[in-house]
Amino acid sequence: MAGKKSGGPRKRGKKVRVDLRRNRSKSVRDKSAWTKRFEEGAIEQDDARKSESVRAKGDLSRKRTIIVGDETDEATWRRGTVVAMRGLVAEVDDGQEVWACTVRRMLRTRLIGERHPVAIGDRVRFSEVGGGSRKVSESKEMAEGVIEEVADRITTLTRHYDRRDQVIAANVNCAVICMAADEPTLRPHLIDRYLVAVHIGDMRPVICINKSDLDRDGVAAEVAARYTRIGYSALLTSVTEPRGLDEMRDTLCDQTSVFVGPSGVGKSSLLNSLDRNLSLKVGEMTDLGRGRHTTTTSCLLKWAFGGYVVDTPGIRQFELTRVPSQELEAYFKEFVGLVPNCRFPSCSHTHEADCAILAAVEDGDIDPARYESYCRMYQECVEKEKNRT
Repeated sequence: MAGKKSGGPRKRGKKVRVDLRRNRSKSVRDKSAWTKRFEEGAIEQDDARKSESVRAKGDLSRKRTIIVGDETDEATWRRGTVVAMRGLVAEVDDGQEVWACTVRRMLRTRLIGERHPVAIGDRVRFSEVGGGSRKVSESKEMAEGVIEEVADRITTLTRHYDRRDQVIAANVNCAVICMAADEPTLRPHLIDRYLVAVHIGDMRPVICINKSDLDRDGVAAEVAARYTRIGYSALLTSVTEPRGLDEMRDTLCDQTSVFVGPSGVGKSSLLNSLDRNLSLKVGEMTDLGRGRHTTTTSCLLKWAFGGYVVDTPGIRQFELTRVPSQELEAYFKEFVGLVPNCRFPSCSHTHEADCAILAAVEDGDIDPARYESYCRMYQECVEKEKNRT
């Protein structure tokens, strides 16, 4: 007589609809050969009429059902925060130790639209790989785990890269847009692109123009003033003088922030000056006046004065994620109060008559450089919309 099962029925996880993977292999059946045989009389016409091809239609035909999670297994999952990314391996801190985690294949399938399904700052749940360990560098080996679940993100800093969206950092309060007064050349338009991404991700932006000791003609100071006038926090900093470091510490204290910007602007040197305990590697400029990629791995670091910071590799190009052209105006804060005064509700602010934005540019109430940045980004958004149709 079979023994009675104990513990009740096993509870299955929830069902989720996910996109099918595209089949890139060559079809096994040569359809052209069937047509040729039919024309030669090798296949009877009656047989062709009696055969029927049944194919599902609609969105459901392009999806499949998977079961996510198992309540029995979930009880053993640990919780942690992603503190570093090394290729496909995420380092996850559970508060006691750091684990080297890969991502469960089903989770990668669900988040296939992103360049990588997890990012620095993500809050995750992961399972242990019993007795396993992974070597993440020549001198470091960690216990091994598998990420099973990524919690909903509160904030994100995202860019479009290699035909996918790449989340640079998640769940941060503040994004520090770091540029240099010179070496490399100051690029205000790149600041504007970062600002749009920061606003989309619902973070507080801080503009930092580093190497202010190289601002001999006052251009960097004027750029900082341009943003201060419209309500942004813009700081001039220098590691060599030093300058602006105390103000930066006050701004970042007890915050979780992310430092972003091109290579060579001095992010690592600035972080080392803000907290001597970090000891990050510092690079040099190339002969072309560009920064070298000294920081190659994003990582979450703890400030000695309170809070955390995500240090990221330098980014020379920053392409926005999909922003509807008609919504771009909302991310230029000096535009927002004037938009209702435009004659046409669908005004693009590029050529229309009785446009409040164009009038403000002519009157000097909106900086021409900021308006030029808007026009360039607006045109990019329009081009992307055309390519998607």
